[in-house]
Amino acid sequence: MAKRNPTSGPKLFGFSLTHPLNLVLFFNIFVWALLMLEGGRGIITYFFGLNPSFVIEKKMYWQVFTYGFLHVVGGDFFSSLIHIGMNMFGLFTVGFWLCRYIGGWKFLSVYLLSQLGGGLFVLSFSYIGWKTGLVPENSIWDSYHTATVGASGGVFGVLAAFSLMFPEARFVFPPVRAKFAPWVLIGFGFSVDAYYLLQFHASGVMTQSFFGMMSNSGHLGGAVFGLFSLLGLQKFGGKTRTPIFVRRWEKPKENQERVIVRPKNLEDPFETQVRKNRELLSQLYGISDAKEKENILSPIQAENTNLCPPFDYNSDDMFCLRCEWLQNCELRKLKKDHPEL
Repeated sequence: MAKRNPTSGPKLFGFSLTHPLNLVLFFNIFVWALLMLEGGRGIITYFFGLNPSFVIEKKMYWQVFTYGFLHVVGGDFFSSLIHIGMNMFGLFTVGFWLCRYIGGWKFLSVYLLSQLGGGLFVLSFSYIGWKTGLVPENSIWDSYHTATVGASGGVFGVLAAFSLMFPEARFVFPPVRAKFAPWVLIGFGFSVDAYYLLQFHASGVMTQSFFGMMSNSGHLGGAVFGLFSLLGLQKFGGKTRTPIFVRRWEKPKENQERVIVRPKNLEDPFETQVRKNRELLSQLYGISDAKEKENILSPIQAENTNLCPPFDYNSDDMFCLRCEWLQNCELRKLKKDHPEL
């Protein structure tokens, strides 16, 4: 009897078309297309962009979440493309690796909670700024009476989660390690805002910068919620795979030059098998559906093998990674965890 193999279907960016990462990308692009067809009249933004005065005074509470699926349109096509393009590129760049290690649906949870956190921070900061008079009404900083849109709250949440999973990864921009990246970007944004706001209060002259148009409070809220949502998933949401890092440098002692620590066993005869097994495990960790994993593992089972006892199998153990029968143990473990297969 013929059966459909879901792994043979069309893919995008290494994932199936219905993978949560691709669904987020598709939905954001779909809403952006609707905004473009609307012609910049602002009807969708009026109802679904985050205008704190509408949330508090007109009780349009859904805006605290829906703002994250909207992006700025207006002017020529290229300028309309920049906002969504930057957000979606950032989301894919860090979201791809996050999905590989925590799975698609946990990634989606981090993203959506971060989007909500960004909206709550925008609402709180704008209300406080308006009530205290720190932010002049109807100025470029008045986010209480204007609409905030964009996926950057969710993107910063994913970036913060990435910085927790891959702390030693290095970014081209900003040129820092991942564990510092979200906070450097947020700190820089708030610094620019503070500088121009102080200039206005001192001189009364209103000036605007590119960074002044960004919702830094939304970035901060997204990053904070992204960090804590990943920590919560790691604690209560089942096992989350931890990336394996090889430290290139050992911390130098006082008055001592930095020394390179070279990996041992450079000529490991099992290197090819280890790499093959890690590629297989990386593919499996990016899939949340147990049946789909079974469809990958079943055709590559080794026959007539003498396997170790089930409790000896550990996918992080170098002995197991060197074994050419790892796929058999992985399938046996999968069926133990999912008796319905």
